[in-house]
Amino acid sequence: GQTHSLQQTDKRLLMGAGILVLYMFIGAIVFVHLESPLEEIERGVYVSYIQQWRGILRERGFEVEDIERLLKDIRDAAKNEIWIVGNQTNDPNWTFGQAFFFAGTLISTVGYGRISPRTEHGKLFTIVYCLLGIPLTLALLSALVAKLRRPSLLVRAKLNQKLGDKLHANHIQLVHLGVISASLLIFVFILPSWIFTTIEPEWTFLDSFYYCFVSLTTIGLGDYEPGSSQEQSFRGFYKIVCTVYLLLGLTCMMLFLATLYDIPQLNVARFFLVDQMEENEEEAINDKRAPVYSRHSDDFSSFATGVYQSGGVQNGMRNGEGSAYHSSSDLYAH
Repeated sequence: GQTHSLQQTDKRLLMGAGILVLYMFIGAIVFVHLESPLEEIERGVYVSYIQQWRGILRERGFEVEDIERLLKDIRDAAKNEIWIVGNQTNDPNWTFGQAFFFAGTLISTVGYGRISPRTEHGKLFTIVYCLLGIPLTLALLSALVAKLRRPSLLVRAKLNQKLGDKLHANHIQLVHLGVISASLLIFVFILPSWIFTTIEPEWTFLDSFYYCFVSLTTIGLGDYEPGSSQEQSFRGFYKIVCTVYLLLGLTCMMLFLATLYDIPQLNVARFFLVDQMEENEEEAINDKRAPVYSRHSDDFSSFATGVYQSGGVQNGMRNGEGSAYHSSSDLYAH
């Protein structure tokens, strides 16, 4: 009954939460093992350096309070990205290009955190700006994904036409996912990483790839940020281009996830909510609203029907067996 289904769902959700906590526990152990040795070395060097300068300044007649105030001021300036090398001071943080990049990281929820508002008015504006900008951005990116789904589904139809008599439907879906994944890897990660490596003087290819991955998964650690070098020309324009890359890259990532979740075997959420989903499907059948479409079905039902009826899907089928989908509705039904 419904009560039993809810109990099964609750058990699976509890098991998933346990797995997630265990996964974080393993991650913590690995990160401590990998990163703590380097931190200990750098901490030792820093402490030795500070003690050395404290001794020098005391010999020059500086009071202990003045020395500690000086060190604190240096730390605060470095934290706020203000520094001087020789007679050269770094560029201001709040130029138009940097502010445009910052606005893009806010509404895309990447949020590097390298620079942030420090005034009360700036913090209040950030809250209001995000409340309006984040839903707008998500709506726009979702619309772009819907547009990109059309050629993506056409590729899947072509794959079915070529491989429908050789592979099972699930296998063709996996091939389609492989095509999308390979395109994403090349054009969204590898190619931009190579470009960043050529532009950023201190970035290796791994650094660039790491930056792309951390940014487009909206982790946004902020340890790497393009356009931070003072020697770069056209930094403002470069920042704007990077903002556009982030938004387009996020759109491609959403397309990848939509393609991934089209495959029931790879949609992990179905495992935790399978009983509820089965009940919803049964209710839909009882209400004569079957089949159950995905959230993209309204946008593509006419497109899928056209592809199917034109023979693009029917070609290559073997008595209806081994095809990726047998009707236009199967393009989107989970």
